[in-house]
Amino acid sequence: MKSFRHRLPPLYALMVFEAAAREQNFSRAARELHVSQAAVSQQVRHLEAYLETPLFRRQGRGVTLTRPGELLKERVNAALSYLVDAVEEATLPQQSLGVSLSANTAMSHLWLSPAIHAFRRHYRDEALHLRMVTSDRSSDLIADDIDIALLYDTPPRPGWQMEPLFEECLFPVAAPHYLDQHGRRLDSAKALLDHRLLDFERIEPNWVNWERWFSALGIEANNLAPESVFNSYSLLLDAAEQGHGVALGTRHQIDARLADGALERLGSFQVTTGCHYWLALRHDSKANREARQLADWLRAWVEADQSRQS
Repeated sequence: MKSFRHRLPPLYALMVFEAAAREQNFSRAARELHVSQAAVSQQVRHLEAYLETPLFRRQGRGVTLTRPGELLKERVNAALSYLVDAVEEATLPQQSLGVSLSANTAMSHLWLSPAIHAFRRHYRDEALHLRMVTSDRSSDLIADDIDIALLYDTPPRPGWQMEPLFEECLFPVAAPHYLDQHGRRLDSAKALLDHRLLDFERIEPNWVNWERWFSALGIEANNLAPESVFNSYSLLLDAAEQGHGVALGTRHQIDARLADGALERLGSFQVTTGCHYWLALRHDSKANREARQLADWLRAWVEADQSRQS
C-alpha cells in the first residue's frame, strides 16, 4: 500500500478527471460532482502537473482529450468500475453469496456445465445462487472463497472432504467424416502415428498428451509432430469435430459428443492413467447445506453417466 500512495495521484483527482473526460465538458462534470467548474479545472491542472503531461486540449469553452488523456480515461474508467464492483460485493449479505464451484476449463465446459443445467431444471423452484470459477491452475480452484472444487489428480488436502468422481480414461476420437476419408481400421496403437494428430499444451505437468499416451502403451513417440497444438482442450475437440484430425478423448467429458455422433472412437486402444477427478467439499463452507445438495447431485450425475455406458 505504501508504494501505491507514492505512485498514484489522489483518488479524488482521478474521479474528477473521469467525469470531465466522459462528459468532454468541465461544466457538466462539475454539475455531476456538485462542485464548481473552477474546482474541476483545478483538479485537472493538478493531475496534469503530477503526470507532467497535458490530458485535455482547451478549445474555447470546450475540451478534447489528448492521446495520453484517452489512454488514462480508458484505464481509470475500468479501475473505478472494478472498485465499485468490489465495494458492492463486499457489502452483500453473506447468505446471498450462494455456492462457489470451481473446475478446470475442460471439465467446466464439457462435463460440469450440462450437470449444472440439469440441476437448475430439477430444482427450478429453489433459488440457488451459483458462482462458477474456471481456471487451468490448480491453485486457483481451492481459493478461500471456494465451496466445492472439481480437482484433477490431486493429493488429499487439509480442510477438504475429498472423494474420487471418476478415473481418467483416454482414447482416440475423430469426426465421422474424417474417418470416412482416412479409415476406421486400426491394427495397432502405433498406426495412429500415420494419422493427423491434434494435441494440447500441458499447462500442468500431470496432464497426459499424445506423447505420454503412446509412452503408456510402450510406444516411443519422441519425434511426434502433431498436426495442430491447442492450449484449450475444448478448442481441440472442436477441431476434431470439424475433421482436422484425431484427438484424445476423455471418458465422461466427451460422452455427449460420442452419443450424438459428433465424434467416434477410433479403435479399441485406451489408457487408464490412474489419475482421478475428485469432488472436494470445503469443511468450513458457509453454504454447507446448499453445497452438500449440489455435491450429491454431481455424484448422481456420474452414476447416471456410468449407467448410460453400461
